[in-house]
Amino acid sequence: MTRKLFIALAIVTLSASAASAAYHHHHALNANAAAPDPAAPPSIGWTGGPNSTDHATYLRNLHDSGYNPKNDRDANGNEAAQ
Repeated sequence: MTRKLFIALAIVTLSASAASAAYHHHHALNANAAAPDPAAPPSIGWTGGPNSTDHATYLRNLHDSGYNPKNDRDANGNEAAQ
């Protein structure tokens, strides 16, 4: 009886260690690897990229928030410090 219990315990231990070894990754070795491709956008509700209406809304929102592009540069044409 103890022999069967010992064998069963050994099998469970070895299978668990093999399963956990499959998930062990050396991330430092893959530091320069390319990033995975992003997932494709869902097909439901996807209408494409931004359009001219989106850009007009963006500019109107910038204006309404008080943004003034003339303040981006100083009198010498350099980017102004903020």
